[in-house]
Amino acid sequence: MVSKPTTLETLPDEVLLEVCEYLLNVDILYSFFDLNSRMRRMISQYYDSISLHKASIVQSSYLCQTVLPQIGSCIQSLVVDRCYSVMQHELFIKHFSERMSRVFPSLKRISLVGFQYSHLVAFLDSLHDFKHLEEIHLHDLFGINEEHQADALRALLQANNNHLTSILVNTESSFLQFYHTDCYANIRRLRLTLKGIKDLAAFFVVVPNIQYLDVTLIEEDMENVPTDELKIDSLNHLVDFQLRSTKRWWNGEELQFMLLHLPNVKFLALFICVFDEKLVYGNEILSLLPPRVQHFHYAIFYPPNMVFDHNNCIIKSWPTSYPIVCHYSDDFGFLHTLPWHFKCITFPTSIGKEMCKPTKCKTGYDTGVKRLEVALDESLTLNDSLGMIAQCRRLKHLIIFVNATSEASKEEKQNESISLPVFLQLTQIFIYASNIIGFEQFSSIFFSAPNLIRLDLPCDYLLNLLEKQPMRDLLGQRIKSLVVLDATRASSVKLTEENVHLIAMTFTNLCDVYVDVTHLTSTSNEIVPSSMESMVIRLLSEFMPRKLISLVVDIQPSEEIKTNSKQWLYENTILRHQLFDADFNKELNRLIIWM
Repeated sequence: MVSKPTTLETLPDEVLLEVCEYLLNVDILYSFFDLNSRMRRMISQYYDSISLHKASIVQSSYLCQTVLPQIGSCIQSLVVDRCYSVMQHELFIKHFSERMSRVFPSLKRISLVGFQYSHLVAFLDSLHDFKHLEEIHLHDLFGINEEHQADALRALLQANNNHLTSILVNTESSFLQFYHTDCYANIRRLRLTLKGIKDLAAFFVVVPNIQYLDVTLIEEDMENVPTDELKIDSLNHLVDFQLRSTKRWWNGEELQFMLLHLPNVKFLALFICVFDEKLVYGNEILSLLPPRVQHFHYAIFYPPNMVFDHNNCIIKSWPTSYPIVCHYSDDFGFLHTLPWHFKCITFPTSIGKEMCKPTKCKTGYDTGVKRLEVALDESLTLNDSLGMIAQCRRLKHLIIFVNATSEASKEEKQNESISLPVFLQLTQIFIYASNIIGFEQFSSIFFSAPNLIRLDLPCDYLLNLLEKQPMRDLLGQRIKSLVVLDATRASSVKLTEENVHLIAMTFTNLCDVYVDVTHLTSTSNEIVPSSMESMVIRLLSEFMPRKLISLVVDIQPSEEIKTNSKQWLYENTILRHQLFDADFNKELNRLIIWM
């Protein structure tokens, strides 16, 4: 007897593939791979690029056991996700470990998300004998202790038998140090965060054949470094160099000395703080550029003690081939070439109002800015900042800090209506404020972000937000990732089990939740109300029916949870009825549960 086709199977491939555009990669493979031969052929176009982003433990187990071994020879790009699928790397290594290069012989690029030092080194140890693997991306690498940083970078640069040519670490990741005696002639493309100018100079020796170098320096340093203290080699192969260093003050001698060692660079982008007056003038800075530069992007902060007429002195010093925009206040000056080149933009609040004003020139904020950080105080309110936010049409991450002691923490009046564009790419908003400010303004931002899925905020602000029924209606169905931070310092509000019920009833589509409950104490024997153990039980009972993939809880745990968290969870929570894995991270005091 021939079975009757399902309604799904009667649809043409074109319709099914359009449906797939709205699904995660893991959902496509998990749902269609073993359905029938037609479905398997139809989704074969997804085999070359596999992302395990937001895979549940059931999905990951099935994919590692059944799907990936069958399609491994087709996979050229692979994403392993510890940010949402919090223990995925262990399962992946368990299944593939030493045979990874045989299962994935065509692999060219691998991306690792949300790794810590020990996880990273263990995973890199399994990457060897790949014939085609040349590129590794690291996203959101956790902070690494100083004593381990050089070992981490060495393991990264040596991975796959020193055959990697491209390593890109995003700017939200930990900064790294290195062994100054190392040399990696294999590396051609590199993005990473280093500590300071001495590290940058020494690093030139470590990667002599580099062609693309993108560096962020995080050291806060007010003192200049004599050039004879900088050990540096010329990078003769470097054609693309990008530097962000906004926590130290550069002078002309330092910058000129560094640029002299980049003789063949063609694309140059600098985002720095300068303490040298000549680095503000176009004719001065352009005279320092290497002779082969074809594209130059420049953004600087400079101190207010440089006294001159901005229109006559600065703007006129720049040729028409390098148009600039210049903002200044009593505290800072800010100048950049047009259009804006860097993916992130942040600025002191004192010049925020100037930057938020509409401008007729093509700043480039609309296409260039992916991450915007806004700090609010009495000089810059949320309503003021909408002017800047509106200019960043392709924004992905919006971070807003509010000075709790300022007038900005009070409810704002919307003086002038600002029409916001639709932010199709905005997926995450981070808010750090205790009082609910600018309800109308935040509503307009949320309404303009139809694809917003992640919200990070302190619990006191979240609870204030949930008092507004329109806000609950707006965000409840949309948010899939929720990060509930500890309350702001000025607040006495703490997360309680009753609050958890309200949050769970509001956000009905959550896939992953992080909460900080370090304010609760643990009990050594029986579980009592308002204890840390009771809160973990309540979190799982409230959120599990919402098809949660991961729960991460910062806690001060009992010894039982420290030593055997999985067993404790099995005996005391609803997890005994399903497949899950768990671990207690002693370094972070963090209970991690993957479901």
